[in-house]
Amino acid sequence: MSAPAPTYDVAVVGGGPAGSICAARLASRGRRVVVLERGRHPRFHLGESLLPESLEVLAAVGVLDDVRARFLVKRGARFVDAADERRAVRYAFADAFRARHAHAFQVPRDEFDELLFRRAGACGAELREGCEVTRVMLEGSRAAVEVRGESGGTETFTARFVVDASGRDAVLARKAGPTERIAHLDRTALFTQVRGAWRDSGEREGDIQIVAFGEGEGRGWFWLIPFSDGRSSAGAVVSSAWVRAHRALGDPAALFRAAVDDAPAMARMLRGSAHLFAPRATADFSFRVGTIRGDGWLAAGDAAGFIDPLFSTGAHLAMRGALQAADAIDAVFTDPGLAGARFEAWETELRAGAELFIGAVQAFYAGDLNAYLFADPQHPFLRRAITSMLAGDVFDQGPVWAREMRARFPVLP
Repeated sequence: MSAPAPTYDVAVVGGGPAGSICAARLASRGRRVVVLERGRHPRFHLGESLLPESLEVLAAVGVLDDVRARFLVKRGARFVDAADERRAVRYAFADAFRARHAHAFQVPRDEFDELLFRRAGACGAELREGCEVTRVMLEGSRAAVEVRGESGGTETFTARFVVDASGRDAVLARKAGPTERIAHLDRTALFTQVRGAWRDSGEREGDIQIVAFGEGEGRGWFWLIPFSDGRSSAGAVVSSAWVRAHRALGDPAALFRAAVDDAPAMARMLRGSAHLFAPRATADFSFRVGTIRGDGWLAAGDAAGFIDPLFSTGAHLAMRGALQAADAIDAVFTDPGLAGARFEAWETELRAGAELFIGAVQAFYAGDLNAYLFADPQHPFLRRAITSMLAGDVFDQGPVWAREMRARFPVLP
């Protein structure tokens, strides 16, 4: 006779920031949680630049002190015109309308993600690595989660609730409804890490550098993100039109070099640096998920959708959404009658914050936002509004600045 399936309050599919934050919060509230991670930590991931508003989440799960001790402080974001580096503007987070935190951090994601994952374990969650979820069966008040281990053996868990934090796989969300590309954000990212790249000095050393290049359909941008150990993350986000025009170059390394050639300011920042691995590529990364919750489950992090990384939104939306999801799940366990209202409020807040970012990113590629980013002189109110968005303060829809940003940069169909 086989042993009964292990039973949990919550099964979390995926051990990235969303899954780990959700698991840590629920486990600290006394819920029995298992995290099912397909890979093994540490593992490489993009999205290394945090936003100040994420610090509240890190504090809530007890890792903020560890983050402060390990990672480089980021106090602002600097936008640079690739063709003329004299045309540059820096946005300091301290200038946001509600500067609860005047800084964030630059975090190599292999180390950061493992820190969050282990924290979930320290809070009481059971951690399973090398464990691929092959099927989730939602059956009334219980879900059966089938997994396959690295040796090929299978196991089944049962849980009262399932959190789909499986990244772009979106194991539950894709089955529940359609996904769609976000209009005007058909882009490819070319990325690597380097040692010896330029970085600013003093309190600006940790700033992210965003280098805008190209015009019209060929408009794109670079990032340069410094780490505390001397490495930097470097990448280019290019349009489909740009890729088609350079298709003959072939591999990602050649495409990356061509993009650098198109951006003299970025070329100067990278001069004398050494690649730590050959440039890689990832395409079609911006998408919406139609259904992100249902009876007995919800989606968090990239499984709920992903936005072009221009404003470093991925980890922020993932962590904030996951913390709020955990609180909603915990409340519903206590009072099932709250389910409809709590989960609806959670989804409304998450989607509203994401849509503000989407409208601004679309406006950047259309060229409309750039006139404000690089304005000289800048309107004080609009400068602080842009700074507040860059800080990640997008979930409260009441402030005048947020309403102004939505009016100026609505989401395009």
